[in-house]
Amino acid sequence: MKNIKLLMVFMLLLLTAVVIVGCGASTQSSSYFYAPSWTRGGAIIFTGELSSSSKDWWGGQTSASFSQYVRTIYPAGTGESSSLFDTTSNPPYAMVCSPVTDYVAYGNDLRSGLYRTIVVRNISTATHTGLEITELAFNPGVKAFDWSNDGTKLVYCTSTEVRTININGSADTLVLADTNLEFVAWQYGGRIAFIRTVSSVPRLSLIYPDGTGRLDLAAAVSVNYPQVSSSNTSEVFGLSDGGLAKVSNIDTSPALTVLKANSNASLPRLSADAKYLTYSKSTESTGIYFFDVTTLAETKVK
Repeated sequence: MKNIKLLMVFMLLLLTAVVIVGCGASTQSSSYFYAPSWTRGGAIIFTGELSSSSKDWWGGQTSASFSQYVRTIYPAGTGESSSLFDTTSNPPYAMVCSPVTDYVAYGNDLRSGLYRTIVVRNISTATHTGLEITELAFNPGVKAFDWSNDGTKLVYCTSTEVRTININGSADTLVLADTNLEFVAWQYGGRIAFIRTVSSVPRLSLIYPDGTGRLDLAAAVSVNYPQVSSSNTSEVFGLSDGGLAKVSNIDTSPALTVLKANSNASLPRLSADAKYLTYSKSTESTGIYFFDVTTLAETKVK
């Protein structure tokens, strides 16, 4: 009888412990959003992350999960898509969409500031034919890249060259050779914009794809991470001393206007209609913003 009572007490204590542990267990989830750019249809394409962990009553972690994905959303914060593709094991860097097709290009295999691979993939959610995904390999790698205005080529730069290449990997062509090259952009207009550093200061230059008509701007009227306007290709948007800025009248009398000082924007991307910029902030671990270049209003999308 005594043994039966002890057994009943033990079972009661065990059941109580199970209830306590069950009630004390918790699951914590965190979401992060960053690295936005524009699709040709006016949506913002971005990278998202979801991390979850479960803990027992004593705070010990019992399980954890992590996923990374690419989605689109409209600037108003509506119409968020489901995952276009999973990037958990291969994070996409510096995503940029073709101005005329449903392709996105992004850097992969980042080593020492160089992308060893540029991935081009179809992001259309409709039935489609043709290119689905391709990878262009570079050794030792490229520093930056962008689409041509007709969507048939990419422009890219190493630290010493600006080059163009067809998206199938053919016709890899030298545009110019220089030193301390850092960034390149092309999408709109006929000229390629690129950045070289002179005495640690970014200097903006433009050139035609055939290597002619080079124009070097002074440091006082240069922006970093340039984005050429589609509505007026004598205007370039970018960053100046950490603020969003615009260079006007590039071909005649260049002038720099700061649109938003101390923006903390990281790699701002200009929309196809040249009305908005989208970016994450270097001071924030999560967040997608868009900026109206006319009203100078900044809005947080996610």
